[in-house]
Amino acid sequence: MKKDLQNILVPLDFNESSVKAAKYAYHLAKKIHANIVLLNVIEISGVLLDLFSSGEDLVKVTDKTKDQLEAFKQELQEEGEEIEIATKIEKGKRYKKILEAAKEIDARMIILGENHQGDLKSKNLGSTVYHVTLKSPVPVITYKGTHDDEVNKIVVPLDLTKQTKKKIGTALAYGRNYNAKIYLVSALIGGIELKESRIFKKLKEAKETLDKNNVECEIKLFERSEIEPYQRVLDYAKEIKADMILVMTHHEGYTHDNYIGAFAHHIINESNVSVMSLTSSATSVDFKSL
Repeated sequence: MKKDLQNILVPLDFNESSVKAAKYAYHLAKKIHANIVLLNVIEISGVLLDLFSSGEDLVKVTDKTKDQLEAFKQELQEEGEEIEIATKIEKGKRYKKILEAAKEIDARMIILGENHQGDLKSKNLGSTVYHVTLKSPVPVITYKGTHDDEVNKIVVPLDLTKQTKKKIGTALAYGRNYNAKIYLVSALIGGIELKESRIFKKLKEAKETLDKNNVECEIKLFERSEIEPYQRVLDYAKEIKADMILVMTHHEGYTHDNYIGAFAHHIINESNVSVMSLTSSATSVDFKSL
Protein backbone atom coordinates (compact mmCIF):
# COMPACT_ATOMS: atom_id res chain seq x y z
CA MET A 1 0.00 0.00 0.00
CA LYS A 2 1.36 3.39 -0.92
CA LYS A 3 2.60 5.41 2.01
CA ASP A 4 1.69 8.74 0.51
CA LEU A 5 -1.97 7.91 0.99
CA GLN A 6 -3.88 8.03 4.29
CA ASN A 7 -4.05 4.61 5.91
CA ILE A 8 -6.51 3.72 8.65
CA LEU A 9 -5.61 0.61 10.64
CA VAL A 10 -8.53 -1.48 11.89
CA PRO A 11 -7.80 -4.50 14.09
CA LEU A 12 -10.50 -7.05 13.32
CA ASP A 13 -11.19 -10.18 15.36
CA PHE A 14 -14.74 -10.59 13.95
CA ASN A 15 -16.39 -9.86 17.28
CA GLU A 16 -19.35 -7.47 17.06
CA SER A 17 -17.43 -4.47 18.40
CA SER A 18 -14.58 -4.83 15.90
CA VAL A 19 -16.99 -5.37 12.99
CA LYS A 20 -18.80 -2.15 13.91
CA ALA A 21 -15.47 -0.34 14.17
CA ALA A 22 -14.47 -1.58 10.70
CA LYS A 23 -17.75 -0.39 9.17
CA TYR A 24 -17.28 2.99 10.84
CA ALA A 25 -13.73 3.14 9.47
CA TYR A 26 -15.04 2.45 5.98
CA HIS A 27 -17.45 5.40 6.11
CA LEU A 28 -14.72 7.62 7.58
CA ALA A 29 -12.31 6.55 4.83
CA LYS A 30 -14.81 7.70 2.22
CA LYS A 31 -15.05 11.06 3.91
CA ILE A 32 -11.32 11.74 4.18
CA HIS A 33 -10.23 9.80 1.06
CA ALA A 34 -8.23 7.22 2.98
CA ASN A 35 -7.35 3.56 2.60
CA ILE A 36 -8.08 0.82 5.12
CA VAL A 37 -5.90 -2.00 6.44
CA LEU A 38 -7.82 -4.78 8.18
CA LEU A 39 -5.53 -6.54 10.65
CA ASN A 40 -6.21 -9.88 12.29
CA VAL A 41 -3.79 -11.08 14.95
CA ILE A 42 -3.64 -14.78 15.78
CA GLU A 43 -2.48 -15.09 19.36
CA ILE A 44 -0.64 -18.39 19.77
CA SER A 45 0.83 -18.06 23.24
CA GLY A 46 -0.24 -19.68 26.48
CA VAL A 47 -3.40 -21.79 26.35
CA LEU A 48 -3.91 -21.20 22.63
CA LEU A 49 -0.49 -22.67 21.90
CA ASP A 50 -1.66 -26.03 23.23
CA LEU A 51 -4.48 -26.05 20.67
CA PHE A 52 -2.02 -26.26 17.81
CA SER A 53 -0.62 -29.77 17.83
CA SER A 54 1.20 -29.24 14.55
CA GLY A 55 2.20 -26.63 12.02
CA GLU A 56 -0.63 -27.89 9.82
CA ASP A 57 -3.19 -26.77 12.39
CA LEU A 58 -1.79 -23.25 12.36
CA VAL A 59 -1.84 -23.17 8.56
CA LYS A 60 -5.50 -24.22 8.59
CA VAL A 61 -6.38 -21.46 11.06
CA THR A 62 -4.44 -18.91 9.02
CA ASP A 63 -6.15 -19.97 5.78
CA LYS A 64 -9.56 -19.78 7.43
CA THR A 65 -8.76 -16.29 8.73
CA LYS A 66 -7.66 -15.19 5.25
CA ASP A 67 -11.00 -16.36 3.87
CA GLN A 68 -12.90 -14.52 6.61
CA LEU A 69 -10.98 -11.31 5.98
CA GLU A 70 -11.53 -11.53 2.25
CA ALA A 71 -15.27 -12.16 2.72
CA PHE A 72 -15.58 -9.20 5.08
CA LYS A 73 -13.59 -7.01 2.69
CA GLN A 74 -15.98 -7.89 -0.11
CA GLU A 75 -18.93 -7.10 2.16
CA LEU A 76 -17.55 -3.63 2.84
CA GLN A 77 -16.88 -2.96 -0.83
CA GLU A 78 -20.41 -3.86 -1.90
CA GLU A 79 -21.35 -0.21 -1.46
CA GLY A 80 -19.48 0.49 -4.67
CA GLU A 81 -17.11 3.12 -3.29
CA GLU A 82 -13.53 3.04 -4.53
CA ILE A 83 -11.87 2.54 -1.17
CA GLU A 84 -8.70 0.49 -1.21
CA ILE A 85 -8.82 -2.19 1.48
CA ALA A 86 -5.83 -4.33 2.33
CA THR A 87 -5.81 -7.31 4.68
CA LYS A 88 -3.03 -8.40 6.98
CA ILE A 89 -2.54 -11.37 9.31
CA GLU A 90 0.03 -11.45 12.09
CA LYS A 91 0.84 -13.96 14.81
CA GLY A 92 1.74 -12.89 18.34
CA LYS A 93 0.56 -10.58 21.10
CA ARG A 94 -2.36 -8.61 19.75
CA TYR A 95 -1.56 -5.11 21.00
CA LYS A 96 2.11 -5.44 20.04
CA LYS A 97 1.27 -6.47 16.49
CA ILE A 98 -1.23 -3.60 16.19
CA LEU A 99 1.41 -1.07 17.20
CA GLU A 100 3.98 -2.64 14.87
CA ALA A 101 1.51 -2.62 11.97
CA ALA A 102 0.63 1.04 12.60
CA LYS A 103 4.28 1.98 12.13
CA GLU A 104 4.78 -0.35 9.17
CA ILE A 105 1.91 1.05 7.11
CA ASP A 106 2.46 4.61 8.31
CA ALA A 107 -1.07 4.67 9.73
CA ARG A 108 -2.69 8.02 10.37
CA MET A 109 -5.22 6.53 12.77
CA ILE A 110 -6.17 3.30 14.54
CA ILE A 111 -9.85 2.48 15.05
CA LEU A 112 -10.63 -0.06 17.75
CA GLY A 113 -13.82 -1.69 18.88
CA GLU A 114 -14.06 -1.46 22.66
CA ASN A 115 -13.22 -4.68 24.51
CA HIS A 116 -14.11 -4.26 28.15
CA GLN A 117 -13.15 -7.11 30.43
CA GLY A 118 -15.92 -8.46 32.62
CA ASP A 119 -19.68 -8.25 32.45
CA LEU A 120 -20.12 -4.64 33.51
CA LYS A 121 -19.07 -1.60 31.54
CA SER A 122 -17.63 -0.10 34.70
CA LYS A 123 -14.95 -2.78 34.79
CA ASN A 124 -11.50 -2.37 33.33
CA LEU A 125 -10.66 -1.68 29.72
CA GLY A 126 -9.62 -4.73 27.76
CA SER A 127 -5.87 -5.17 27.53
CA THR A 128 -5.75 -4.43 23.79
CA VAL A 129 -7.49 -1.05 24.08
CA TYR A 130 -5.45 -0.20 27.15
CA HIS A 131 -2.04 -0.94 25.69
CA VAL A 132 -2.75 0.48 22.23
CA THR A 133 -4.07 3.78 23.59
CA LEU A 134 -1.16 3.86 26.05
CA LYS A 135 1.59 3.56 23.43
CA SER A 136 0.17 4.43 20.03
CA PRO A 137 2.21 6.87 17.92
CA VAL A 138 -1.00 7.93 16.14
CA PRO A 139 -4.52 8.91 17.24
CA VAL A 140 -6.72 6.04 18.40
CA ILE A 141 -10.50 6.06 18.16
CA THR A 142 -12.21 3.67 20.54
CA TYR A 143 -15.47 3.21 18.68
CA LYS A 144 -18.53 2.65 20.85
CA GLY A 145 -20.95 1.98 18.00
CA THR A 146 -23.84 3.87 19.55
CA HIS A 147 -24.15 6.80 17.15
CA ASP A 148 -24.37 7.52 13.45
CA ASP A 149 -21.22 7.67 11.37
CA GLU A 150 -21.32 11.47 11.15
CA VAL A 151 -19.25 13.28 13.76
CA ASN A 152 -20.93 16.63 14.31
CA LYS A 153 -20.08 17.40 17.93
CA ILE A 154 -16.69 16.85 19.56
CA VAL A 155 -16.13 17.49 23.28
CA VAL A 156 -12.58 18.57 24.16
CA PRO A 157 -11.70 18.78 27.88
CA LEU A 158 -8.98 21.34 28.64
CA ASP A 159 -6.80 22.03 31.67
CA LEU A 160 -3.77 24.18 32.49
CA THR A 161 -1.09 21.71 31.39
CA LYS A 162 1.27 22.16 28.45
CA GLN A 163 -0.86 19.68 26.52
CA THR A 164 -3.53 22.29 25.91
CA LYS A 165 -1.92 23.75 22.77
CA LYS A 166 -1.55 20.30 21.24
CA LYS A 167 -5.11 19.43 22.08
CA ILE A 168 -6.44 22.67 20.59
CA GLY A 169 -4.43 22.04 17.43
CA THR A 170 -5.87 18.55 17.19
CA ALA A 171 -9.40 19.85 17.82
CA LEU A 172 -8.87 22.42 15.07
CA ALA A 173 -7.70 19.79 12.60
CA TYR A 174 -10.56 17.43 13.31
CA GLY A 175 -13.14 20.18 13.52
CA ARG A 176 -12.21 21.21 10.00
CA ASN A 177 -11.90 17.63 8.82
CA TYR A 178 -15.29 16.53 10.13
CA ASN A 179 -16.91 19.93 9.71
CA ALA A 180 -17.81 19.46 13.36
CA LYS A 181 -18.58 21.81 16.20
CA ILE A 182 -16.05 21.79 19.04
CA TYR A 183 -17.19 22.01 22.66
CA LEU A 184 -14.32 23.09 24.92
CA VAL A 185 -15.02 22.16 28.51
CA SER A 186 -13.30 22.37 31.88
CA ALA A 187 -14.09 22.51 35.59
CA LEU A 188 -12.89 24.83 38.35
CA ILE A 189 -11.04 23.03 41.12
CA GLY A 190 -10.34 26.02 43.41
CA GLY A 191 -12.33 28.77 45.05
CA ILE A 192 -11.51 31.51 42.53
CA GLU A 193 -14.30 33.28 40.68
CA LEU A 194 -15.13 31.79 37.30
CA LYS A 195 -14.32 34.81 35.12
CA GLU A 196 -11.11 35.51 37.04
CA SER A 197 -9.73 32.01 36.64
CA ARG A 198 -6.79 31.12 34.39
CA ILE A 199 -8.71 28.25 32.85
CA PHE A 200 -11.54 30.57 31.80
CA LYS A 201 -9.03 32.80 30.02
CA LYS A 202 -7.50 29.76 28.35
CA LEU A 203 -10.92 28.58 27.18
CA LYS A 204 -11.64 32.01 25.69
CA GLU A 205 -8.27 32.11 23.92
CA ALA A 206 -8.83 28.63 22.53
CA LYS A 207 -12.26 29.61 21.27
CA GLU A 208 -10.79 32.67 19.54
CA THR A 209 -8.24 30.43 17.79
CA LEU A 210 -10.95 28.08 16.56
CA ASP A 211 -13.22 30.96 15.51
CA LYS A 212 -10.44 32.53 13.45
CA ASN A 213 -10.01 29.22 11.64
CA ASN A 214 -13.73 28.94 10.89
CA VAL A 215 -14.37 26.09 13.31
CA GLU A 216 -17.62 26.51 15.24
CA CYS A 217 -16.99 26.39 18.97
CA GLU A 218 -18.64 26.73 22.38
CA ILE A 219 -17.03 26.83 25.82
CA LYS A 220 -18.34 25.43 29.07
CA LEU A 221 -16.72 25.93 32.49
CA PHE A 222 -18.22 24.14 35.45
CA GLU A 223 -18.20 25.67 38.91
CA ARG A 224 -16.26 23.93 41.65
CA SER A 225 -18.09 20.78 42.71
CA GLU A 226 -17.68 17.51 44.59
CA ILE A 227 -18.42 15.75 41.31
CA GLU A 228 -15.28 14.44 39.65
CA PRO A 229 -14.23 16.44 36.54
CA TYR A 230 -14.33 13.35 34.31
CA GLN A 231 -17.94 12.73 35.36
CA ARG A 232 -18.86 16.34 34.53
CA VAL A 233 -17.39 15.84 31.06
CA LEU A 234 -19.26 12.56 30.54
CA ASP A 235 -22.53 14.11 31.70
CA TYR A 236 -22.00 17.14 29.46
CA ALA A 237 -21.26 14.95 26.44
CA LYS A 238 -24.49 13.09 27.08
CA GLU A 239 -26.42 16.34 27.58
CA ILE A 240 -25.38 17.84 24.23
CA LYS A 241 -25.54 14.45 22.45
CA ALA A 242 -21.89 14.58 21.47
CA ASP A 243 -20.49 12.17 18.91
CA MET A 244 -16.94 12.01 20.22
CA ILE A 245 -14.69 13.04 23.14
CA LEU A 246 -11.03 13.90 22.55
CA VAL A 247 -8.54 13.19 25.35
CA MET A 248 -4.79 13.08 25.93
CA THR A 249 -3.67 9.91 27.67
CA HIS A 250 -0.59 11.31 29.45
CA HIS A 251 0.71 14.43 31.12
CA GLU A 252 3.59 16.17 29.37
CA GLY A 253 6.87 14.45 30.20
CA TYR A 254 5.29 11.15 31.19
CA THR A 255 4.72 9.62 27.78
CA HIS A 256 6.57 6.41 28.61
CA ASP A 257 4.98 5.70 31.97
CA ASN A 258 3.17 2.41 32.04
CA TYR A 259 -0.25 3.82 32.82
CA ILE A 260 -2.97 5.94 31.30
CA GLY A 261 -3.85 9.06 33.30
CA ALA A 262 -6.85 8.54 35.57
CA PHE A 263 -8.96 11.19 33.81
CA ALA A 264 -8.39 9.70 30.35
CA HIS A 265 -8.88 6.17 31.65
CA HIS A 266 -12.31 7.04 33.08
CA ILE A 267 -13.36 8.79 29.87
CA ILE A 268 -12.28 5.93 27.57
CA ASN A 269 -13.73 3.32 29.90
CA GLU A 270 -17.07 4.91 30.74
CA SER A 271 -18.02 7.09 27.77
CA ASN A 272 -21.14 6.15 25.85
CA VAL A 273 -19.71 7.75 22.69
CA SER A 274 -16.52 7.18 20.76
CA VAL A 275 -13.31 8.51 22.28
CA MET A 276 -10.29 9.76 20.36
CA SER A 277 -7.19 9.35 22.50
CA LEU A 278 -3.78 10.80 21.80
CA THR A 279 -0.39 10.24 23.33
CA SER A 280 2.05 13.14 23.16
CA SER A 281 3.77 11.47 20.20
CA ALA A 282 0.44 11.11 18.41
CA THR A 283 0.01 14.89 18.42
CA SER A 284 3.18 15.22 16.35
CA VAL A 285 1.32 13.76 13.37
CA ASP A 286 0.86 16.20 10.49
CA PHE A 287 -2.86 16.84 10.90
CA LYS A 288 -2.90 19.08 7.82
CA SER A 289 -2.83 15.87 5.80
CA LEU A 290 -6.18 14.95 7.29
